[in-house]
Amino acid sequence: MNKQIVVVLVGLLCLTSIAYAGVSTNYDLSWHVLSGGGGQMDSASYIQKSTAGQVIGSSESSNYRMGAGYWCGAVSVVTPTPTPTPTPTPTPTPTPTPTPTPQIKFDTGSGTYPSISGTYNGTFTPTQTITVSKLYTYPCAGTGGHSEHVIFWNVSDTVAEETWAGYQEAEWSYIHFSVPFKLVADEQYSFSIRTGSYPQVIHRPTLSTANGTMNCTEFVDANGKRYDDWLPAIRLE
Repeated sequence: MNKQIVVVLVGLLCLTSIAYAGVSTNYDLSWHVLSGGGGQMDSASYIQKSTAGQVIGSSESSNYRMGAGYWCGAVSVVTPTPTPTPTPTPTPTPTPTPTPTPQIKFDTGSGTYPSISGTYNGTFTPTQTITVSKLYTYPCAGTGGHSEHVIFWNVSDTVAEETWAGYQEAEWSYIHFSVPFKLVADEQYSFSIRTGSYPQVIHRPTLSTANGTMNCTEFVDANGKRYDDWLPAIRLE
């Protein structure tokens, strides 16, 4: 009886150990043992060592046929390639446009009270040749003192003439000349400047600076009163 049992067990072990041949155009697995750790499987295309598995039936497709099938002893795991983090493009900082510094050609400096609007007549002699594009009038604090009309001339002709544009202009303290003009060094020019509101006044008949000399011929105020020692507080730029 015991002998019969042993024979049956041996037969069962043999049956479970047999792996049928798997054949295709790519590989040939012929009668390899797949149970209990298996052995080596090889073909012209590959060698598979130390396989482990069990009979799972028949697997087939248009490319291969495996009579018994097997569990592969190792599984290849593909490690994903990390996506590179994009480097942010820096936003350029706009370069501020510098505010141009006024090119002062002649400056009387600020004046004093008393002040009243009127018309200044006098002469100006520059110490160096200058090109003038605008005239600034110093206003008394809290007022809209300004120049309304200006004219320069020499012994032969009018050199420049311009009229104030009004308080609506951002630079209402200026008269802008539509055409810049030149005053030649050491040449005497006559001028007439009519002012409005309360401009600052230089209370002296003559003013000399490093850039030129200004003389008062006559100032007639808004009431018709005449002076010979009032000069306009202005800048030529």
